[in-house]
Amino acid sequence: MALETALKFLQRLEKENTLRTQLYISKADTLEKLVQFAHGKGFVVSQDDMKIALNEYQEQFPQGTIEPLRQLPSGQ
Repeated sequence: MALETALKFLQRLEKENTLRTQLYISKADTLEKLVQFAHGKGFVVSQDDMKIALNEYQEQFPQGTIEPLRQLPSGQ
């Protein structure tokens, strides 16, 4: 279920320019910080689920991209 939540978060992130801007401003430069950002937006996921979701997610919208997130390191 948490994997499904992570996938929904990535879909929303790709779709909503405002959310991507907030993520950029928050300087979520690690997987841990990305997960903390997701928690702050109401998406409760683990780092493992987010890592799997980043590998599995297929982009669906023409303007947004999550591609840079796929390269985030796990550490702090």
